[in-house]
Amino acid sequence: MGFTKRELVEFLDGLVELASEDNKANAVLVKEQFLSDFEKSYGFEKEVITEVSKLPPHYIAAMPDSVQEEIKQKVIAALTEHGECTPENVDRAMGSKIYDLEDLIDIREYVRQMEAEQRKKSEQKRRSGR
Repeated sequence: MGFTKRELVEFLDGLVELASEDNKANAVLVKEQFLSDFEKSYGFEKEVITEVSKLPPHYIAAMPDSVQEEIKQKVIAALTEHGECTPENVDRAMGSKIYDLEDLIDIREYVRQMEAEQRKKSEQKRRSGR
């Protein structure tokens, strides 16, 4: 049985979802490295490349506690403004991927932080592998 590229991305996202909270960040790095290697080996159509670039699951739970608290305060403020601030909605938002909050808060700063951290970890892995 083969996968389309889109099915592969969805499958890998599903595997990342199964990782424990302690291992989420590492699972994301492994998934992104696999997709990068796959792309170099087989290539992606332009449409799929665009979709993959929007998919990296930067989980809020994988961010530092201070950043999580900052995001939580912004989420609470935004949900309050929309009249939807309930503990369940706050918990749902905080358990999601940062991209899921794009319509609620400005996520650009957090995405940049996570991407910089991932690049740093990848570079450290490469250096230690030498």
